[in-house]
Amino acid sequence: MPGLKKQHLLQIAMTRTSPWIRSTEQHLGLVQPIALHYAYRSGQDLDDLIQVGRLGLIKAVKGFRSGDDRPFSAYARPHIRGAILHYLRDQAGLIRLPRRVEEHVQRLRSQEGKTLSPADDLVLLQYFNKTHWTELKEHHAETSELPLEEIERQLQRTRAMEALRTLPSDEAEAVRAVVLSGQSLREAAKHEHVSAMTIQRRLKRGLRRLSRQLKQA
Repeated sequence: MPGLKKQHLLQIAMTRTSPWIRSTEQHLGLVQPIALHYAYRSGQDLDDLIQVGRLGLIKAVKGFRSGDDRPFSAYARPHIRGAILHYLRDQAGLIRLPRRVEEHVQRLRSQEGKTLSPADDLVLLQYFNKTHWTELKEHHAETSELPLEEIERQLQRTRAMEALRTLPSDEAEAVRAVVLSGQSLREAAKHEHVSAMTIQRRLKRGLRRLSRQLKQA
């Protein structure tokens, strides 16, 4: 877990001995799809995001009440996502943003715990990751070229999408549903009329193939 800061490592160590840990084990499957989704879109280490997502899951276990109208999975996902987004914010460098962006993000953050639209979810991710909100107009006044890091990011994403098209259709669909769309294994399985375990196997095979192809590229 090379990217985790000391406070995150301490939190993880404490939760491994907490009385809630057994209660979270049966719901660990909620964490991986969300972590995969944000690892793909942010470039952060997947294992780090899984560990941080587990902290959000434990927070959800502590706060959930059995009389709640929502199922636990619907209650837990915003907490998992929130923990990961907070981590991405901490990882990001400080960049001055337009006031309208700051105000919009603050409104979204005040809704923590609620389900956000995909568009608002992306706004939060981009804000915390600080990769798309730089002042491009000022940059292009100096040069018409994109920064080298941004070019490399775009090339890597293009290669990944090209490699995705070469996967067997069932594996490609599993990757799109879970990694790109952020669906849970159960949601993807319901759409495909198969079991969650089948989706998990397809996802693992697809990610292994993608990893091999990208290493060879």
